[in-house]
This record gives sequence, structure tokens and C-alpha cells, in this order.
Amino acid sequence: MVLGITNDLSQALQRKDQDIVNAMNLFKFSKHRLQKMRVKGWQSLLREIFLFCDKHHIIIPNMLGLCVIRGRSRRNVEESMNLHHYRVEVFYVVINMQLQELNNRFNEVNTELLLCISCLSLADSFSVFDKRKLIQFAEFYKSDFLQLS
Repeated sequence: MVLGITNDLSQALQRKDQDIVNAMNLFKFSKHRLQKMRVKGWQSLLREIFLFCDKHHIIIPNMLGLCVIRGRSRRNVEESMNLHHYRVEVFYVVINMQLQELNNRFNEVNTELLLCISCLSLADSFSVFDKRKLIQFAEFYKSDFLQLS
């Protein structure tokens, strides 16, 4: 599900004819959906997993039972319930990693710069032209523009 949320963005970024406006909208949408999933998505994901396991006759661990992590010594392991392990140590970690990756690749300055550049798109007769964004773009490169007085 997590990779499904960012799939459209991944596909858009791999195209040769990159549409910056579309890619930035997909970035914002993907980030919003991941944050929403982090806050409200656990129960629906758990339901889907249980349905999948029932359908395919997979044994579902008791979510209130103790979590046993294979490969670790049982003597030095802090005890936690399966529910805690899967929610906190797997679900949240995966979503946080995905959000961190998006934030690393599209930090605030890069995102704003790309959106400013996108206002110069020739598509649909400059349909996304935005004078405010063009001025903001010029602010990023003040030293490259002559001061006219």
C-alpha cells in the first residue's frame, strides 16, 4: 500500500517528457496520503491483512500476544505485543522512511524552485504562467539579474 501511494509519482519522474507541475502535484498528493495513512490507516490496513490471511489460509498471530522476533536472544529482548511490534516497529517505520525519502529528494527550497520554473511551461499556451512565481524565481537568483533603476 505504501509503495502504491508513491507509484504514480515514481512513474511521472521516470518519464522523458517530465511535466514538473504534474510531478510536484503528485509529490504533494503522495506526501499527504502517506501522512494520512500514518494517522488513520492502521486499522484499515490491519483489516485488509486479516482478510488476505483468511482467504489464503494463513495463520494470523494473536495481536495481543507477545512478539517473538526470530534471530534475537530471548534473554535480552524487551517484551512487547505483536500489535505494538507491527504497528510501531514496522508500519510507522516504513511510512516514516518513505516520507523521509520524499523530504530528502524534494526539500522545501527545491520544491519551490521547481514550481517557480514550472510557471514558464509552454504547455497549453503558458496556461500555468504565474507572475508571482516568476518574481519569486528571480529572487532565488538575485545576483544573476541586473538591478534596473
